[in-house]
Amino acid sequence: MKILLIMTAALTATAAFAQSQPAAPPRRSAPGAGPHAGLDMSETICRSQSVVGSRLTRNRVCVTRQQWLEQQRMDRLYTEKAQTNRIWPQ
Repeated sequence: MKILLIMTAALTATAAFAQSQPAAPPRRSAPGAGPHAGLDMSETICRSQSVVGSRLTRNRVCVTRQQWLEQQRMDRLYTEKAQTNRIWPQ
């Protein structure tokens, strides 16, 4: 009986502590300030990319930050389109 009383008190204290912490409001950035706001979009960035079908060959690709972001956006759109246009077997 004593253990049950102690466990109940511990759970009540834990629940009260969890509710007493106010939730932090979500951060909002200034309008028009995206994650790349302070970056130079014309800066050339080089990345090493694997060649499909080879375990060892890698190509170095150098393009601007804006081109990398556009490629990332297009890859994401292509992936979303491929995932939503699947044909399910019946």
